[in-house]
Parts: sequence; structure tokens; C-alpha cells
Amino acid sequence: MSATLHSRRKHERVFCGLPMELDGVLGNALDVNEIAVFLVFPTTQSFEVGHKGLLSFIVDHQPIREHVKVARVTKVGVALVSLEESSAFAKLCVSSRSGIKFVQHNEKESIIHLRGELSADFWDEFSQIYRERPPGWRYRLDFKNVTGVAPSGLAMLLDLEAHNHGGHDDIVIVHCSKEMLDALAFLNVPGIGITLLGSDQQGDDVHQFQVETFREPGEPATVKIRVARMFDYNCRNDFAKLYRYRGRNTHYILDFQDTIHIGKAAFGSMLMLNQHNREKQGEPIRMIHCSPHIKNLMHQMKFENFFVIE
Repeated sequence: MSATLHSRRKHERVFCGLPMELDGVLGNALDVNEIAVFLVFPTTQSFEVGHKGLLSFIVDHQPIREHVKVARVTKVGVALVSLEESSAFAKLCVSSRSGIKFVQHNEKESIIHLRGELSADFWDEFSQIYRERPPGWRYRLDFKNVTGVAPSGLAMLLDLEAHNHGGHDDIVIVHCSKEMLDALAFLNVPGIGITLLGSDQQGDDVHQFQVETFREPGEPATVKIRVARMFDYNCRNDFAKLYRYRGRNTHYILDFQDTIHIGKAAFGSMLMLNQHNREKQGEPIRMIHCSPHIKNLMHQMKFENFFVIE
């Protein structure tokens, strides 16, 4: 991974949707970078530019208190800059960028979707996936959203291989970009039972949305979005295109009947839709066919304050 690419990704915004409180007023972080956060509120608030307050949130199960100042005020929220010498926003960005996105287990294999930099920052979480599984189990590691591999990340992969005692095809790393293939070249030698496969975008239907638009006589249009099976960072641009150029008073329904995974960036994407809808004076957005798991995620993010969850 080149230093230039790594540096550029390090300073990208994170669309995390995390619940936060500003002076006790509940909102959600629409996007965060190392020094600032844009906080949206369910109802209109009266914070003014220059207001100094205390922002409270939780990262990795640890409560955080950050002194902030209001830098900008909009109809739906405020932009806050940190007043701390060492801001916890950077930790929040790292937590949102790197780690295990999603794990799928079936009768034959475990499919592990990773994101960000592969490093010892989440070694414990990674090792728990295979510690209770028998040697020779099949693992497929999806590197589509991996941006870098630290030396400790290589050690993590070697620990998995040592634990597994499997054959050459029992551990396969897929969707490796050229940069990832270079970073993992040490593993592509005789005696190490890890197979590396390059980028393959064929059959990527898990990130696709289906849209149905209908209108009753004299009523605004209703847009029903059947959400992708995996709603994550890869979907952010396609999702935005579904509503960006819609007219005023459009009604939106998000149908989660096919969805098995919602990534942190997806919560930010949904808040962006909510912000767009509120600016257009639309009705509250409905979320339908939510599984118990998805409902639980929505309630953890306090999304019942923004959406109608069914």
C-alpha cells in the first residue's frame, strides 16, 4: 500500500450514524473526521454558532466526553469542531474504518468481510472467529474493502493458518487489488496454505437496490426502495442517486426484507436521505420488513427518533 493512498484514506470522512448528545440533547453523527462532526437532530434545536458545549458518545464500549464548539448551523443539525488538544474523533474514525464488517457461517465455510487496515487493533475479534472451529475448516476472507495490511495483519493471517492445519484451498483471500496482492506477497510462497485471488466484480448483486415508484391520484409520489442484501460503504453512491433528484413531498419506504447486513456507513447514508427528505418537507420515512436483528440495530442507533420502524 503506497503512503499516498493510505494517507488519503486516513483523512476521509466517516458516515457512522452514531448516537451522540450535545449538552444532553440527543442526535446522531452524520459524518465525522479527525477534528469535526456534523450532528443531526430529530427536531429543530436552538444552538447558535460559537456555542461551546460537551459532546457525549460511546466508542468501543467506552464513554467519551469531548469539548466542542458549534461552527455551523443548518435546518437539521450543527457542525461541531473539537476543542480538545487530543480529539477522540480520530479514534472514532479508526473504529469505524477498520475491522470485521460481517461474518457469514454455513455448513461448509466461514466468509469474513474485512474493512480498512488489517492490523492487531482487532486481533481478538478476528481470532474468536476460528478459535472454536475444528482444524481444516474452510475460510474465505473478502478483501474488497481492505485498504492496507500492517505487519501485525500478516501475523494474524499466519496465526489463522497455523491454527487451521488445513490444505492449500482451505484459506482463500478474495477480491485482492494489485496493492493488496503486493502487500500479501509474503504469503504466496510454498509451505503457506493461503490462496490469494485478485479482484473479481462479477456477480456482485448483494449491493444492488430495487426501486418501485407509484402515485395515487392527487397524492405525492411514493418511492419504495428494496434495500440491498449488504448495505455498506460500497452502496453509498448508488443509494444517494435514488433520492437526490426527487421532487418535493416525495414519500419514501425502505424495505429490508432481503437485507442481512448493515454497515456503519449505511447508517450515515440513511441519515443523509432523512436530511434530504426533511429539507423537502416530506413525510417521515418508513422502514418495513425489518428482521429482529435489524430492528435491534436501528434502536441501538436511536433511529426511531428519525424513522418509522415497522
